[in-house]
Amino acid sequence: MPVFASPLRLAALLFFVPNLALADGYTALSYGSGPDGYRSYSFTGDIDLSKTVKLSLDHFLAQSAGASNTHQTGLGISWQALELVSANYRYSETNDGTFAVKGSEGGLSFALDTLWQGELQTSFDLGYGSFKYKSANPQTVAASNFVLTQNRNSYGLSQDLTSTLTLYGSHDQYKYDRDVKALAIFLLKRTRNTSKAAFSLLAFPDKTNTLGMGWRATDALNLDVSFSKTTTLLDQQLKNTRLGFDYQASDSLNLGIALTRSIASAMVNNSGVTVQPETRDNYWELTAGWSF
Repeated sequence: MPVFASPLRLAALLFFVPNLALADGYTALSYGSGPDGYRSYSFTGDIDLSKTVKLSLDHFLAQSAGASNTHQTGLGISWQALELVSANYRYSETNDGTFAVKGSEGGLSFALDTLWQGELQTSFDLGYGSFKYKSANPQTVAASNFVLTQNRNSYGLSQDLTSTLTLYGSHDQYKYDRDVKALAIFLLKRTRNTSKAAFSLLAFPDKTNTLGMGWRATDALNLDVSFSKTTTLLDQQLKNTRLGFDYQASDSLNLGIALTRSIASAMVNNSGVTVQPETRDNYWELTAGWSF
């Protein structure tokens, strides 16, 4: 039986174990909507196994008219090794009815401000991921024995400009163990452009750049605005502009809403024929989270 054969059972486990063990934890449920009957549902949860170790689970499901469901489940662990360094690891499984992707990713985060005892936080992140693609249903892919490995290197920097304002950015670079452009042009026609990691993974990205800013407007209200641009293997440009609001309604309850404007450039094949026109779509997502 697959590790994530029953993500709801794991979700329930993460929800109840902290209460039973009197450990600190957090869980959140999200609902999203968009064009063409798009609906998304996600769960995230984590528990503190100790003062320095945290276990996390996430599950994402998206439905859209005329397309197979896309779902992704991840299980991760993070460790605050030192005041300067923290480490994290995550295993994930993604399936959109065409591809089944298993991924392992890890990273290190360095709190650089601890080196000079700065009042404003400065952090630098390094990450690496490896993702194994295979056919989820051999009848839907031209090559039933298709196997592909994608490797990703990530770099990120976050800097507090003031006690309430933070600027951050990241760069992701992807490499593949084989040339998949011929197959990608067929598959990218059916890929939805959203800011969700599951869809980005299935779009055969080449590189992604992200720039964002967070603002703590009040003790209870936080705002975040970000822009990301992904270039795919076919030089298609996927752009996402996101505006998010998070409100701390009480000591244990927070509510959030995020609005995303997604633009995908037209996709043209080697013969100069447009196989997918430019799209401009809007998405929104509501989130409710509980701390315990």
